[in-house]
Amino acid sequence: MEKGSTAAANEIRNSSWQKLTIGLDLGDRSSWYCVLDEGSELRLEQKVSTTAKAMREVFGRMPHSRIALETGVHSPWVSRLLNELGHEVIVAHARNVRLIGERRRKDDRLDAQTWRDWPGSIPSCCVR
Repeated sequence: MEKGSTAAANEIRNSSWQKLTIGLDLGDRSSWYCVLDEGSELRLEQKVSTTAKAMREVFGRMPHSRIALETGVHSPWVSRLLNELGHEVIVAHARNVRLIGERRRKDDRLDAQTWRDWPGSIPSCCVR
């Protein structure tokens, strides 16, 4: 499936998957998200504006999912908004996620993929 395609986004919105896993890397202006289906297949990787309106438009149309993101300036309001939309939200400290904390180079797309892959093994000390 083509990353970021409109067809991929529509397939996810209209899907009957029981549970998607989403990694969300929040930025001040835009954020990256990656979506896995239950078979751990990458279904979508896209950017979204870091605004309540854009987040509602994107995540409000998706089936209820598990979304992992890191603590930061935007994580309180984004996590509340995603919870209101019916998603299970996991907020963790990036420094406790070794794959992100030890990375020498900042890469939002790679961070989103790491958050997407991480929720199954989150230690309770990292979740707030």
